[in-house]
Amino acid sequence: MKAKTLLVMLVAAAGLTVAQTDTKNKVADQISELIATQDAAVAKFMEEVRALPREQQREAYQKGYPQPKDTIDALSAIVRKNPADEASLKAISWMSGRSRGQALSPEMFAALEEHHLDSSELSTVVLSLYSANSEEARAFLANVVEKSEVKEAQGSALYVQAMQMERDPAKAEEYKAIVEKLNSEHADLEVRGRKVAAMMKATVEAKEKLAIGKPAPEIIGKDVDGNEMKLSDYKGKIVVLDFWGDW
Repeated sequence: MKAKTLLVMLVAAAGLTVAQTDTKNKVADQISELIATQDAAVAKFMEEVRALPREQQREAYQKGYPQPKDTIDALSAIVRKNPADEASLKAISWMSGRSRGQALSPEMFAALEEHHLDSSELSTVVLSLYSANSEEARAFLANVVEKSEVKEAQGSALYVQAMQMERDPAKAEEYKAIVEKLNSEHADLEVRGRKVAAMMKATVEAKEKLAIGKPAPEIIGKDVDGNEMKLSDYKGKIVVLDFWGDW
Protein backbone atom coordinates (compact mmCIF):
# COMPACT_ATOMS: atom_id res chain seq x y z
CA MET A 1 0.00 0.00 0.00
CA LYS A 2 2.83 2.36 0.91
CA ALA A 3 4.61 1.55 -2.35
CA LYS A 4 1.45 2.25 -4.31
CA THR A 5 0.95 5.56 -2.49
CA LEU A 6 4.57 6.52 -3.14
CA LEU A 7 4.20 5.67 -6.83
CA VAL A 8 1.10 7.85 -7.10
CA MET A 9 2.97 10.74 -5.42
CA LEU A 10 5.94 10.34 -7.77
CA VAL A 11 3.69 10.30 -10.83
CA ALA A 12 1.84 13.37 -9.62
CA ALA A 13 5.12 15.19 -8.95
CA ALA A 14 6.41 14.25 -12.39
CA GLY A 15 3.20 15.50 -13.96
CA LEU A 16 3.51 18.79 -12.10
CA THR A 17 7.11 19.20 -13.29
CA VAL A 18 6.09 18.54 -16.89
CA ALA A 19 3.21 21.02 -16.57
CA GLN A 20 5.52 23.67 -15.14
CA THR A 21 8.05 23.06 -17.89
CA ASP A 22 5.34 23.24 -20.53
CA THR A 23 4.10 26.51 -19.05
CA LYS A 24 7.61 28.00 -19.06
CA ASN A 25 8.19 26.86 -22.62
CA LYS A 26 4.84 28.29 -23.66
CA VAL A 27 5.65 31.68 -22.13
CA ALA A 28 9.10 31.72 -23.75
CA ASP A 29 7.64 30.70 -27.11
CA GLN A 30 4.95 33.39 -26.99
CA ILE A 31 7.49 36.07 -26.16
CA SER A 32 9.94 34.91 -28.81
CA GLU A 33 7.22 34.78 -31.47
CA LEU A 34 5.97 38.30 -30.70
CA ILE A 35 9.48 39.73 -30.79
CA ALA A 36 10.44 37.84 -33.94
CA THR A 37 7.27 38.97 -35.74
CA GLN A 38 7.84 42.65 -34.89
CA ASP A 39 11.55 42.51 -35.74
CA ALA A 40 10.79 40.79 -39.06
CA ALA A 41 8.23 43.48 -39.93
CA VAL A 42 10.77 46.20 -39.20
CA ALA A 43 13.48 44.45 -41.21
CA LYS A 44 11.15 44.03 -44.22
CA PHE A 45 10.02 47.65 -43.99
CA MET A 46 13.59 48.97 -43.81
CA GLU A 47 14.54 46.89 -46.85
CA GLU A 48 11.67 48.43 -48.79
CA VAL A 49 12.61 51.95 -47.66
CA ARG A 50 16.24 51.51 -48.67
CA ALA A 51 15.09 50.48 -52.14
CA LEU A 52 13.38 53.85 -52.63
CA PRO A 53 15.09 56.93 -54.11
CA ARG A 54 17.01 58.69 -51.36
CA GLU A 55 14.80 61.77 -51.41
CA GLN A 56 11.73 59.61 -50.66
CA GLN A 57 13.19 57.54 -47.85
CA ARG A 58 12.67 59.98 -44.98
CA GLU A 59 8.99 60.53 -45.69
CA ALA A 60 8.37 56.81 -46.22
CA TYR A 61 10.12 56.01 -42.95
CA GLN A 62 8.09 58.54 -40.97
CA LYS A 63 4.77 57.43 -42.45
CA GLY A 64 5.13 53.68 -42.48
CA TYR A 65 7.52 52.54 -39.73
CA PRO A 66 5.94 49.54 -37.92
CA GLN A 67 5.37 50.97 -34.44
CA PRO A 68 5.97 48.48 -31.60
CA LYS A 69 3.00 49.59 -29.44
CA ASP A 70 0.84 46.52 -30.07
CA THR A 71 3.78 44.20 -29.48
CA ILE A 72 4.73 46.06 -26.30
CA ASP A 73 1.13 45.80 -25.03
CA ALA A 74 1.07 42.06 -25.72
CA LEU A 75 4.46 41.49 -24.07
CA SER A 76 3.43 43.56 -21.06
CA ALA A 77 0.34 41.40 -20.59
CA ILE A 78 2.48 38.25 -20.60
CA VAL A 79 4.97 39.70 -18.13
CA ARG A 80 2.18 40.74 -15.76
CA LYS A 81 0.98 37.12 -15.66
CA ASN A 82 4.47 35.61 -15.48
CA PRO A 83 6.74 38.19 -13.77
CA ALA A 84 9.23 35.65 -12.43
CA ASP A 85 9.71 33.76 -15.69
CA GLU A 86 13.18 34.13 -17.21
CA ALA A 87 11.60 34.86 -20.57
CA SER A 88 9.85 37.88 -19.03
CA LEU A 89 13.25 39.52 -18.57
CA LYS A 90 13.85 39.07 -22.30
CA ALA A 91 10.48 40.72 -22.98
CA ILE A 92 11.21 43.66 -20.67
CA SER A 93 14.65 44.08 -22.19
CA TRP A 94 13.19 44.20 -25.71
CA MET A 95 10.47 46.66 -24.73
CA SER A 96 12.93 48.93 -22.98
CA GLY A 97 15.42 48.78 -25.83
CA ARG A 98 12.79 49.72 -28.41
CA SER A 99 11.51 52.66 -26.37
CA ARG A 100 14.64 53.82 -24.47
CA GLY A 101 12.89 52.80 -21.29
CA GLN A 102 9.83 54.94 -21.95
CA ALA A 103 7.50 51.96 -22.44
CA LEU A 104 8.20 50.37 -19.06
CA SER A 105 5.29 50.71 -16.65
CA PRO A 106 5.65 50.59 -12.84
CA GLU A 107 4.62 46.92 -13.05
CA MET A 108 7.58 46.14 -15.29
CA PHE A 109 10.00 47.81 -12.88
CA ALA A 110 8.39 45.89 -10.02
CA ALA A 111 8.89 42.61 -11.88
CA LEU A 112 12.56 43.46 -12.46
CA GLU A 113 13.19 44.31 -8.82
CA GLU A 114 11.30 41.38 -7.35
CA HIS A 115 12.48 38.64 -9.68
CA HIS A 116 15.44 39.65 -11.86
CA LEU A 117 17.67 41.93 -9.81
CA ASP A 118 20.46 39.36 -9.79
CA SER A 119 20.14 38.21 -13.38
CA SER A 120 23.30 38.22 -15.48
CA GLU A 121 21.22 39.77 -18.30
CA LEU A 122 20.03 42.75 -16.24
CA SER A 123 22.74 45.09 -17.54
CA THR A 124 21.11 45.22 -20.98
CA VAL A 125 17.88 46.54 -19.49
CA VAL A 126 19.76 49.04 -17.30
CA LEU A 127 21.68 50.55 -20.22
CA SER A 128 18.48 50.99 -22.22
CA LEU A 129 17.20 53.40 -19.54
CA TYR A 130 19.58 56.12 -20.72
CA SER A 131 16.73 58.47 -21.66
CA ALA A 132 14.21 57.31 -19.05
CA ASN A 133 13.84 60.01 -16.40
CA SER A 134 10.67 58.79 -14.72
CA GLU A 135 10.58 58.44 -10.95
CA GLU A 136 10.27 54.66 -11.34
CA ALA A 137 13.33 54.50 -13.60
CA ARG A 138 15.46 56.54 -11.20
CA ALA A 139 14.35 54.47 -8.22
CA PHE A 140 15.10 51.27 -10.12
CA LEU A 141 18.63 52.41 -11.02
CA ALA A 142 19.29 53.29 -7.38
CA ASN A 143 18.07 49.86 -6.27
CA VAL A 144 20.29 48.11 -8.80
CA VAL A 145 23.32 49.97 -7.45
CA GLU A 146 22.38 49.19 -3.86
CA LYS A 147 20.91 45.70 -4.02
CA SER A 148 21.99 43.81 -7.15
CA GLU A 149 24.72 41.22 -6.71
CA VAL A 150 25.71 41.49 -10.38
CA LYS A 151 28.75 43.76 -10.67
CA GLU A 152 28.17 44.63 -14.33
CA ALA A 153 24.57 45.64 -13.61
CA GLN A 154 25.71 47.84 -10.72
CA GLY A 155 28.32 49.55 -12.88
CA SER A 156 25.86 50.02 -15.73
CA ALA A 157 23.35 51.61 -13.37
CA LEU A 158 25.98 54.03 -12.07
CA TYR A 159 26.95 54.90 -15.65
CA VAL A 160 23.34 55.65 -16.62
CA GLN A 161 22.82 57.71 -13.46
CA ALA A 162 25.90 59.76 -14.31
CA MET A 163 24.87 60.31 -17.92
CA GLN A 164 21.41 61.47 -16.87
CA MET A 165 22.83 64.18 -14.60
CA GLU A 166 25.94 65.11 -16.60
CA ARG A 167 24.47 68.35 -17.99
CA ASP A 168 22.68 69.39 -14.79
CA PRO A 169 24.79 72.05 -12.99
CA ALA A 170 22.79 71.50 -9.80
CA LYS A 171 24.01 67.91 -9.66
CA ALA A 172 27.67 68.56 -10.48
CA GLU A 173 28.97 67.26 -7.14
CA GLU A 174 26.74 64.18 -7.25
CA TYR A 175 27.93 63.52 -10.78
CA LYS A 176 31.58 63.72 -9.71
CA ALA A 177 30.92 61.32 -6.81
CA ILE A 178 29.36 58.76 -9.15
CA VAL A 179 32.26 59.05 -11.60
CA GLU A 180 34.70 58.49 -8.75
CA LYS A 181 32.73 55.42 -7.63
CA LEU A 182 32.74 54.11 -11.19
CA ASN A 183 36.52 54.45 -11.40
CA SER A 184 37.20 52.90 -8.01
CA GLU A 185 34.76 49.98 -8.25
CA HIS A 186 33.95 49.48 -11.95
CA ALA A 187 37.03 50.62 -13.87
CA ASP A 188 36.69 47.73 -16.33
CA LEU A 189 33.06 48.44 -17.25
CA GLU A 190 32.67 48.61 -21.02
CA VAL A 191 29.77 50.15 -22.91
CA ARG A 192 29.80 49.64 -26.68
CA GLY A 193 33.43 48.53 -26.44
CA ARG A 194 34.65 51.56 -24.50
CA LYS A 195 35.86 51.73 -20.91
CA VAL A 196 33.51 54.48 -19.81
CA ALA A 197 34.82 55.09 -16.28
CA ALA A 198 38.17 56.44 -17.49
CA MET A 199 36.50 58.51 -20.22
CA MET A 200 34.12 60.13 -17.77
CA LYS A 201 36.92 60.84 -15.30
CA ALA A 202 38.94 62.53 -18.05
CA THR A 203 35.91 64.66 -18.95
CA VAL A 204 35.47 65.76 -15.34
CA GLU A 205 39.14 66.69 -15.04
CA ALA A 206 39.09 68.57 -18.35
CA LYS A 207 36.04 70.60 -17.28
CA GLU A 208 37.75 71.52 -14.03
CA LYS A 209 40.92 72.61 -15.81
CA LEU A 210 39.04 74.62 -18.43
CA ALA A 211 36.60 76.30 -16.05
CA ILE A 212 36.27 80.09 -16.22
CA GLY A 213 38.98 81.71 -14.11
CA LYS A 214 41.40 78.79 -14.42
CA PRO A 215 44.76 79.22 -16.18
CA ALA A 216 44.57 78.09 -19.80
CA PRO A 217 46.51 74.91 -20.57
CA GLU A 218 49.70 75.34 -22.55
CA ILE A 219 49.36 75.36 -26.33
CA ILE A 220 52.47 75.04 -28.50
CA GLY A 221 52.45 75.58 -32.23
CA LYS A 222 53.84 77.63 -35.06
CA ASP A 223 52.90 81.13 -36.11
CA VAL A 224 52.22 82.23 -39.71
CA ASP A 225 55.97 82.64 -40.27
CA GLY A 226 56.73 79.10 -39.13
CA ASN A 227 58.25 80.15 -35.81
CA GLU A 228 57.44 78.18 -32.68
CA MET A 229 55.08 79.95 -30.30
CA LYS A 230 53.56 79.20 -26.91
CA LEU A 231 50.36 80.47 -25.47
CA SER A 232 52.19 81.21 -22.21
CA ASP A 233 54.36 83.73 -24.10
CA TYR A 234 51.30 85.98 -24.22
CA LYS A 235 50.39 85.75 -20.56
CA GLY A 236 48.75 88.98 -19.38
CA LYS A 237 47.66 89.92 -22.90
CA ILE A 238 44.33 89.51 -24.63
CA VAL A 239 44.51 86.49 -26.92
CA VAL A 240 41.93 85.29 -29.44
CA LEU A 241 42.15 81.58 -30.26
CA ASP A 242 40.52 80.39 -33.46
CA PHE A 243 40.14 76.60 -33.68
CA TRP A 244 39.20 75.32 -37.08
CA GLY A 245 39.45 72.21 -39.18
CA ASP A 246 39.09 71.06 -42.75
CA TRP A 247 37.61 67.66 -43.58
